[in-house]
Amino acid sequence: MNLLKKSLLAAGFCALTAQADVSYTPVNANATEGAQKLYNFLATNYGVKTVSGMMTGDVSSSTLKELPDVTEFYKKTGKYPALVGFDFLFATGVKASDDWYQSYTQMALEAAKDLWNQGGIPAFTWHWKDPSDQIDAFYTKSGNANEYTEFDFTQGFTDPSCTVNCTWNTSSETYQQLVNDIDEIADMFLGLQEAGVAAIFRPLHEASGKWFWWGSKGGAAFQALYNLVYDEMVSVKGVNNLVWVWNPEYSNDIGWNPGASKYDVISLDIYEAWDYSTKYTKAYSELLTNFGSDKILAVSENGSIPDISVMKANNIAWSWWMPWYQTWDGKFLDQTVDAVWKANLESACTISLENMPGWNSYTLSTSKVAACEAGYALGDLDTARAVEVVVPGDTATNGWLRASISTSATSDTAKGNVIIQSGSAIDLSTASTITFNVYNTNKLSGIWFTIAFLGNASTSWAWAQPDGCWIDAGDSTTCTIDLSTTAKDQVVLTGTDYTSFMSHISKVYIEIFAVGFNGDVYYDAVKTNTGVTINDFDNTAEKIEVEQAQNLSAQIIGLGKGLAIEKVASVANAVKMSVQNRTLSISVPKSGKANIALFDVTGHQVKSFNQGSLSAGEHQFNLSGIPQGNYILQVKGVGFSSTKSIRIQ
Repeated sequence: MNLLKKSLLAAGFCALTAQADVSYTPVNANATEGAQKLYNFLATNYGVKTVSGMMTGDVSSSTLKELPDVTEFYKKTGKYPALVGFDFLFATGVKASDDWYQSYTQMALEAAKDLWNQGGIPAFTWHWKDPSDQIDAFYTKSGNANEYTEFDFTQGFTDPSCTVNCTWNTSSETYQQLVNDIDEIADMFLGLQEAGVAAIFRPLHEASGKWFWWGSKGGAAFQALYNLVYDEMVSVKGVNNLVWVWNPEYSNDIGWNPGASKYDVISLDIYEAWDYSTKYTKAYSELLTNFGSDKILAVSENGSIPDISVMKANNIAWSWWMPWYQTWDGKFLDQTVDAVWKANLESACTISLENMPGWNSYTLSTSKVAACEAGYALGDLDTARAVEVVVPGDTATNGWLRASISTSATSDTAKGNVIIQSGSAIDLSTASTITFNVYNTNKLSGIWFTIAFLGNASTSWAWAQPDGCWIDAGDSTTCTIDLSTTAKDQVVLTGTDYTSFMSHISKVYIEIFAVGFNGDVYYDAVKTNTGVTINDFDNTAEKIEVEQAQNLSAQIIGLGKGLAIEKVASVANAVKMSVQNRTLSISVPKSGKANIALFDVTGHQVKSFNQGSLSAGEHQFNLSGIPQGNYILQVKGVGFSSTKSIRIQ
């Protein structure tokens, strides 16, 4: 039995205990009848069945089944989600009175009513815009350097530097700003309450995430803010129609726990779980270890979904999952392949809107629902994702740095420090920014990176780095790095400390950190605002080195070099490819000429398996003699084309 199976079985054993310890009544003793039913439904199904969900981005209708994200979910699965997410993104803040903002929020509230009346579950998130109404933003500078708030909610404390038991100065302007916004959201929930509608509420989400202003001041401050939201809504305003969710960013955020009496559910946001299982089982086990077994556990945001067959096999069933929106260029539904969608939504253990009981007829219970069988095994499905292998369009005349990243389910963190300039003493002391062009060819995953510096002997070979840059899936952009954020040993360098360090640099790096990422990221034209070109990657003879690399390689391509792979439009599910031991199995949809070739991660062809006619159906090829490693397999024929990253053991 391998280590993964052992860990999954251990998680399953813990899960059996967890599911038995959950209360059947919500933490709010004054919960409305609807909130009691909603929570009880979640509790009685928890550990047995999982509720399907879908987040909304574009809310262009007040009718549930006309919401674009809901209709896209139906197109993918043939069913409607039982849970639908809405966002108070435009409900508060400096622009909340704008007609479009008000229309968006009102349609979301009306759609929530429609969902409830059809027996579904509304779930609300609140991207809380700057309460001081200075800017229409909720990110801190580390979350979005172009549009961010500097709102500091600790100025509402009696002691802004508190590290435990923070108390509010109720006469402060900051406190009043917070309460005013909380009251506005409370009034919206009261409107739902008057209509007999209950909902799930996840305030201050991704608790320790420093990219949000509410997560930037430490655990004690967050706890006080969460409790303010709960107490103001429940005890002061009388909002009793909610199931409350605490959403830590990490499964070990113990110091951010606002107190078990103030929430019903603990949830995590889990992205890039490409095998539909490993991250989900690991996170479940960690939550049980760190927070006990008396709370429902849910997935409040995700890309690819947790596979119910794997979860059931390990006695784990998250209460619900909710892919982020498909609209607004999110395309998170696409991160689960069609076969997995079909199997999960047709499983007796997954709850869709079509098999919800209806709130008028629902009766409270203190017993779990009847056991169910998933009805399939993930390993029997075609889970391959089509991969589009691309290079920038100007490589005939321009050089690029290509960072090739390949990860797996059991080792899913890619990282490496790519050296882009080295010398005895590089002086960047007069520069304030560094810009460079970036192209992320992975259409499913975003990626984070930054510039980093190694000082020379004059700095005792110290390491420093500024805030980084995030690029969305499939996007190209110019990143601007603010060098005033450069920190050594987590302390931002200023004054003479900054100039002394930046004038004695021995190496400049692009530092890459990516979880679950597979694909190529291209970099070009790394320059300072003072006109210094650190590297334009036009010297194709230059050998690019990486340090402390894991699942990452880099090379210069362009100007005629390294272009063995051209842009390929992949057709999902047209070709099936798998590797078992040293045998490659390929199934093509129709007869005709077909080219089958294997490339290494730098884009150079390793082997050609077929360049002529091929009959429809499955064919097998011997991989003997090919070194162990990660490769790109490309199959092209008349009317079909597919590319896939494979691992040869």
